[in-house]
Amino acid sequence: MANESPYFWNEFELKQPPLVTLQVEDTGFAKNVFVVINRFLQQLSEPDAKNFEETAALIGRLMARRKNSFRNMPGFRALCKLNAALCRLLRLDLGRDLVQFRGALPDACDSDLAGPMPTRSSFEFILVRLLGFYHLHERIKECCIKAATYFIQLLRNNFFMDFTTLLIAAIAKINKLSSLQASKSANLYNKLRPQVSNFPQVAKHKFLAENQELPLKLQPLQSTNNQTKEAATPALVLKAQKIITKVEKSKLEAKSDVGTLIARKDTPETKTKFNEEALATVADAQQFIARESKARKQNPPPESCLTKSIPKHEWLAAQTLFQRKLSKDPVKALSIFRKFIISKIK
Repeated sequence: MANESPYFWNEFELKQPPLVTLQVEDTGFAKNVFVVINRFLQQLSEPDAKNFEETAALIGRLMARRKNSFRNMPGFRALCKLNAALCRLLRLDLGRDLVQFRGALPDACDSDLAGPMPTRSSFEFILVRLLGFYHLHERIKECCIKAATYFIQLLRNNFFMDFTTLLIAAIAKINKLSSLQASKSANLYNKLRPQVSNFPQVAKHKFLAENQELPLKLQPLQSTNNQTKEAATPALVLKAQKIITKVEKSKLEAKSDVGTLIARKDTPETKTKFNEEALATVADAQQFIARESKARKQNPPPESCLTKSIPKHEWLAAQTLFQRKLSKDPVKALSIFRKFIISKIK
């Protein structure tokens, strides 16, 4: 008997009903079932499926390599969840269950309509395995977007350039291959689901509980519509920004010139712009770090604390990178730190 939880497809030790065959008078529908399962198994052996396993292994190695550097960062926690979902997917082994069930079906070339057929419980078990396969890919897509969103932000701030570039490329590739596999499994499920009533049922081997019902249709994760694609993976697409020259900028300003704006006297400016000259030298940066670190320790930080809106882990990462680069290239260390502070203080 299956678990009564609505997410029974997510059970690791889902009990498989015995693969029993019964003699039926009409097995004509089984040919279509045999053909679609066989086509899906051929797709699982294609190069894309092998690339998926190789990329999943690469993500696992990258996670293990940097587990101390990013341990407390939210993007790395999403990466750990992504690795757990990939490991769970490999443990599912959908291909083995499909091969076993296909072997119990009548031969697709058999012209005789009467013959042995697997029970409805065995067929429902295959559908539940397809549900688990599909929803795990949904989980993988969700973790990919969360992890990529965070690491793209690190890349924009020039943090860990080599590692984050490789990691984002691996995440984007696993996201694409996962969407393809999920779409193929959804198509297989949608073709097999209407055939449930054709399989013979045995009361002793009933698989689904009374309060459990299989969905009638699954929606493929990947769509041919470009708008759907952009909406589904906003964090995995880096759009190139158009470079505007000084001449073009002056032309745009001339077209948009509508006069001189005069500010009201009763609306004084509340925010002061950060002075970049305060970080002109390495010594200035070191004094700035010491002053801001002391202010950030107060609860709450005073109004004079310019970095109070910066998260703790980003502030610590910026200090670590500054100190690491300082001994090798002070100019580059100062430049990276200044860019980080200017991007965060508006």
